[in-house]
Amino acid sequence: MKDQIKKLEKQRFNHLINKEYEQFAAMCNPDLRYVHSSGAIDNLSSYMEKLNSGYYDYQEMDLDIAKVIDMQDCVLVIGDFYAKVLVDGQLVTLQNRALSIWKKYSDHLKFLMYQGTPFND
Repeated sequence: MKDQIKKLEKQRFNHLINKEYEQFAAMCNPDLRYVHSSGAIDNLSSYMEKLNSGYYDYQEMDLDIAKVIDMQDCVLVIGDFYAKVLVDGQLVTLQNRALSIWKKYSDHLKFLMYQGTPFND
């Protein structure tokens, strides 16, 4: 499962960096909940609006996965997330403790939730 998750997370990041937003949306569960390190919360629709308008412009993204927990209907991914992103034109460097959740379906996974908390050091 860890190898599959690494591949999916890399694919998610590549879609965002390369502005392949429709491909990114196709990876997502319709009930996506994205909790930013600022505390702002987006659903799939509001996140897509911000991506398409250029409010978020991802430059670099990486996730150092510490643990993958395979649950009955989802997979929890715990790790350290690093990114450089233009937020409304301003460069922001992120270093977060991160939790991603991928929802299981019979033959694939969909991105359901992300929550990032800034490092406390």
